Amino acid sequence: MHAYHDKLAFWIERSFSEKEKDFIRRECGPGGTDLDREEGKRRARFNPKLIQRIETRQPSQDLLKFLSTVPGLYLNMVEFTLDLIFESEEDRDEMYQYLDRHLVKRNHRGEVRYVKRTRYTDRRWAPTNLVMYPPEFAKLTGEVYCLHLEFRVCGVRALDRMEIRGVTDLVNFDHHAFWAPRLLIKRIGDFARLGRIQSNGERRQRKHTPNKPRIYTTRRGFRYHTDARIGQTLWRAKETVQKMIDDARKKKIPVSRSLIPIDNRALLPIRKIEKSGNLNGSNGMGEANVKCLANKRTPSPIKPKIKRERLQS
Repeated sequence: MHAYHDKLAFWIERSFSEKEKDFIRRECGPGGTDLDREEGKRRARFNPKLIQRIETRQPSQDLLKFLSTVPGLYLNMVEFTLDLIFESEEDRDEMYQYLDRHLVKRNHRGEVRYVKRTRYTDRRWAPTNLVMYPPEFAKLTGEVYCLHLEFRVCGVRALDRMEIRGVTDLVNFDHHAFWAPRLLIKRIGDFARLGRIQSNGERRQRKHTPNKPRIYTTRRGFRYHTDARIGQTLWRAKETVQKMIDDARKKKIPVSRSLIPIDNRALLPIRKIEKSGNLNGSNGMGEANVKCLANKRTPSPIKPKIKRERLQS
């Protein structure tokens, strides 16, 4: 498991010197930087003092510390990334399918979209976008069987809501604390309650269904739980928890009351702090090897076997 900043985008008021440019190129990861692409070609529409927009990919801690000292730097985009590493392609694909069904984004107002095997929770330049896809290999280490989770934050307002007001807030960043509330995995806790909520929402002019079970009996004596049947049918029709929540929100039906959270600690980066206060690893990464995942037959909770490994500093 690797947690890091995949990309930073910012504007600057003055050009970097050649020595500073060499340092920036050297301290970026495999993705590099577009440092020379638009130098002096355009200014920011919202502030003419800003003369160049720069993207740096997989920046090291040293680069983050350097950028935090640059005067007039205007940070307006960050991609927070979590790479999950598996032992086989089957394990990775199984986890992708599981998270696709149960991963939920808080306060979601967009629409989940799929482009090939990439899952987006909103349009490309939305203020926040939770992205998931299985790359050919991990960007930082080249490991195969990787599942890439990415929380994209675009715009100063969105960053400010997360209390990120500059590159200084990204130095020694606590990826564990960031992902803990955002890697939200939920399942249906009670199909009968889900069906009852759905029925009450669809028939607002009637009295609410009582809490006691509604049992329907056919002429031949077959009996089944009406609310549970409605809940199970709804789940099969929607296929994912996020879609079920989004569709119910349009009708103002509170289906979230029937959901319960799944323990996500096995998927979070390790919070390990040295005596100096710095996170282990040049990119502030936690590391673990996710070997397998939950049994498909039981939707909760996720119980992947984790092999903890210490990072080499």
